[in-house]
Amino acid sequence: MIPGNSQILTCPFCGGEKEILSLISGNTFGAELWSDNKRIARMMPEISFVQKCPHCGKYFVKSRQEVRYAEDSHSFDTGMLTFPEWKEAFSQLSAEGFLNQKEESYVRMMLHQAYNDFYFRSQDRKAILDEDRELFHENALWLIENLITDAVMKAEFYRQIGEMEAARRTLDAVVPKNDFVEDLVSSIRERLDANDSEVFQIH
Repeated sequence: MIPGNSQILTCPFCGGEKEILSLISGNTFGAELWSDNKRIARMMPEISFVQKCPHCGKYFVKSRQEVRYAEDSHSFDTGMLTFPEWKEAFSQLSAEGFLNQKEESYVRMMLHQAYNDFYFRSQDRKAILDEDRELFHENALWLIENLITDAVMKAEFYRQIGEMEAARRTLDAVVPKNDFVEDLVSSIRERLDANDSEVFQIH
């Protein structure tokens, strides 16, 4: 991984500036792939689609920013939000009517993955709050109905929210086209049979 000069973001609410990581090059060697479609690549860190202003605390979409770079400084801050911050960001940006359909889909997917980060990928396991479970359920159904087109992924998202029969019906209609898909379908079936709804790493 080779970092470049920091990218400079400007908060559209207060005008404060924030420097984040920019990459000249990176690679995905040793990357982890998870069943919620999250990829973790240590040598190609993901820069958050939504950024939090360090000055006023408001959230804004990075892709709407004018591209500007620092002359001689380097930042390793990706601006990646925690699950509590993604909840705040989604609430703020939705209330403001700030997101177009493509942006809303991306934010909702990040919210889904951040929930799994917080409750399952974290080494510090926590009891799931009822309000978070309800949000996760409603958000996953929105993704299934409005974004996800792949039947295997639909089945997996149904499984993650505990809709086991819907997951099984969806998976039963899948005809695997290659070994990777066949292995993935088998892994999902194993967890359905065990009534297990946790996200898992794909090998």
